[in-house]
Amino acid sequence: MIRIVIADDHPEIRSAWSMFLRSHANINVVGECTNGQEAIDTVRESQPDIVLMDINMKPISGIEATSKLAAEYPGVKVIGVSFHTSPVYIRKMLDAGARGYVFKYAVAEDLVKAIEEVYKGNIFLGKGVKDGTK
Repeated sequence: MIRIVIADDHPEIRSAWSMFLRSHANINVVGECTNGQEAIDTVRESQPDIVLMDINMKPISGIEATSKLAAEYPGVKVIGVSFHTSPVYIRKMLDAGARGYVFKYAVAEDLVKAIEEVYKGNIFLGKGVKDGTK
């Protein structure tokens, strides 16, 4: 069972992802967070395998939270999930320690595959991420 924490400041997105992921027998959503600090606190408490991390959150962004998680909890893998298609944001997330990146518009196609690949220790770049296209 792959243990997942969802960190996104939009309750509708957290709810939709949670419902979508709970329909997969090998995935267990163990926490939902509204910002980077909550993600760090939730990881400390629940010890998930993977965190799905949005970028634009306050007071701590997903990039900052990813960097802190990579340093403090190297066994927890982060997948950036964002509307940001700019290579600058993608690079910042990967440089911070993310092991994957999926565009929010491609979640239905890429999210489960990203989780499974990153869980295995691989890096996953979703549809369009490699070349920065939509």
